[in-house]
Amino acid sequence: MINRNALRTALTAGLGNAFASLSGVEFSQYVALAVLAVSTGTYGGALALGRQRLLGTALGSVLLLIGYEGLRGVPMPLAIAITLGALRLLGGLLKLQVGYKVGGMIIVMGWLVHEGGLATWIPIRFFWTSFGVLITLLGLRLFWPARGLDISLALVADLCGQLQRCYTDLAATVDPAMAGQGAEPVTIHGYRALRNRLIAIRQQRPVLQQELGTLPERHPATLLMANFDTSASRLITMVGGMVREAPTRQDPQLVLQLHRAEAELLRAMANQLGLWSQQIQARTGLPEPPPTGLQLPESWEQLGEELSNPTANTASLQRLERIASRLMLCRQAEQAIRDGEANWAAILRRA
Repeated sequence: MINRNALRTALTAGLGNAFASLSGVEFSQYVALAVLAVSTGTYGGALALGRQRLLGTALGSVLLLIGYEGLRGVPMPLAIAITLGALRLLGGLLKLQVGYKVGGMIIVMGWLVHEGGLATWIPIRFFWTSFGVLITLLGLRLFWPARGLDISLALVADLCGQLQRCYTDLAATVDPAMAGQGAEPVTIHGYRALRNRLIAIRQQRPVLQQELGTLPERHPATLLMANFDTSASRLITMVGGMVREAPTRQDPQLVLQLHRAEAELLRAMANQLGLWSQQIQARTGLPEPPPTGLQLPESWEQLGEELSNPTANTASLQRLERIASRLMLCRQAEQAIRDGEANWAAILRRA
């Protein structure tokens, strides 16, 4: 299988190296080095690394010039060590994570290899590094665009699809009419898989914010992703609770009716989550919420009357407590979908 990120990196580095070689300007190898160092899976990640690399290059160049001229009377090994220490100190103050490594390479190479032509080598290296960062960002825009928002929303759509299947399977475990229709029991491993997918979405948040410019926390894309995060967290928590409160066999007829209402609500929520996934996948720009909200089944809306029936007391106290816990979890999931769609619409209205 072809890895698009690797192919894009190779293509961008090749084009940059070809242009630099044809230009006839020396030190053209720094273009490919910059492309390889900055290329990541997303535009936001490349932007952050590019900024770090340019700042590290500039800082290392300035310290190299100062140290080379100001420490002439100091033995070269000690002078290089002092300059590198100053770079590390200033890099920490500027919160550089990887840029100081580039600055250290410039100090060492400039002092040992290019000491006779620093005035020429430093500007040319900075130019080629900037050019490499620029074409990397262009490559991420032109060749199989990889924006943090696209990746984050694709993960959310996939998570909604997983939740849809999970809710459908939960419905099958409490509705005898769906027994034997290919549904799989939801286990604690399935719950953990959903949590891991949510964690993967959260890990994309810093990359997304790098793409959104100033005040990214107020951007509609950030607010929308936070809304999806909150809704998904509540819906996944419901799955964990339902797994721990699994139903038992041989319940009275009224208890079976309660379970049937629960199953119909679970299927309705599964269908709504499927609409969420479809809306996100079919988006142009920020996705629109589903045109219709969650439609509660009639059996669920009439659940209060069935719960007041004295026949419900024929079940054991432990069983009734378990049923109450499951119904409460269903109500919380229902509210999570309603709140999520209301906030979704509100965010787009303000955008």
